[in-house]
Amino acid sequence: MSGNLTFAKIKKITQHIFDLPTLPTTVVKTIELVDNPNTSARMLSRIISSDQALTAQILKLANSAYYGFPHKINTVPLAIVVIGMETLKNLVLSASVIDRFARYQHSMPFDIYLFWEHAIGTAVASKMLARDLGYEVTGEVFAAGLLHDLGKYIMSLYFKEDFSKVITKMIDEDKPMYLIEEDVFPGVNHSQIGAWLVEKWNFPATIIMAIHYHHDPKRAENYSKIASLIHFGDYLAKRLGVGYSGDMSTPVFNDYVKEEFSLKMNEAGKVDEAYYLKQLEKQITEDYSLFALARNQEGSSRYSPIMTHQQRIRYAAY
Repeated sequence: MSGNLTFAKIKKITQHIFDLPTLPTTVVKTIELVDNPNTSARMLSRIISSDQALTAQILKLANSAYYGFPHKINTVPLAIVVIGMETLKNLVLSASVIDRFARYQHSMPFDIYLFWEHAIGTAVASKMLARDLGYEVTGEVFAAGLLHDLGKYIMSLYFKEDFSKVITKMIDEDKPMYLIEEDVFPGVNHSQIGAWLVEKWNFPATIIMAIHYHHDPKRAENYSKIASLIHFGDYLAKRLGVGYSGDMSTPVFNDYVKEEFSLKMNEAGKVDEAYYLKQLEKQITEDYSLFALARNQEGSSRYSPIMTHQQRIRYAAY
């Protein structure tokens, strides 16, 4: 298809994809419930139990070595007690999304498990920032962080030749992946394509706009706060080496985030990156089960989703 692409054509193709799965009712209901203080364990249990595959996955995680519960957990309500309501809501969303895209994993020109680890890392980091910086709708932040790079799936499936050019160009250029995409594609990058896709799924405008503008949060206008959180979360996940998004460039922080939030600064008057990276390391330890989910692990505490920059480079396709 290379050479025949236009902005309008890419958007039309994305919005008329019929063979990609729609996200299940489980995900939609979870997003609705995640920030509702009236959500009960019984309500969440009822949603999870309606999906047999999801139920099995949640029970497997609840019985993993990570949680160390002395007796076998056979029911979702007991799993909620062991895992915790907040973590379980994030697990439901993550497990459902990853499962729905599992059959497309070979389309990616890099390790798909590392891709999901980065997505989860961004979701965890963004939600941590939302909590610490006083942004109350943390459930939508987690969802947007999890889905922020979904457009790369579409590029690798439907524009394979052009996406391969993007990967190849990154070998020679220390330039953000989304800018290389805009060079290869006519002014389009993965964030726009991802936003078109979740718009098709009838996601709320906050999530659509956060995905669309997570590389340039100022342009999100009324949604610039959540876009800034996803941008900062993505940046921290890359700096810490959580998984691999496919982007080999040096992460770049957008200073506009400082206009939206009062960030912790260091003695040099710059954002205290070391502080936020340390906070994220702690958060990843607390949310380990989410990362185990990305690789369908049993929950061994020896496994770490954090990679060095050199390790990430080894996963480059070409």
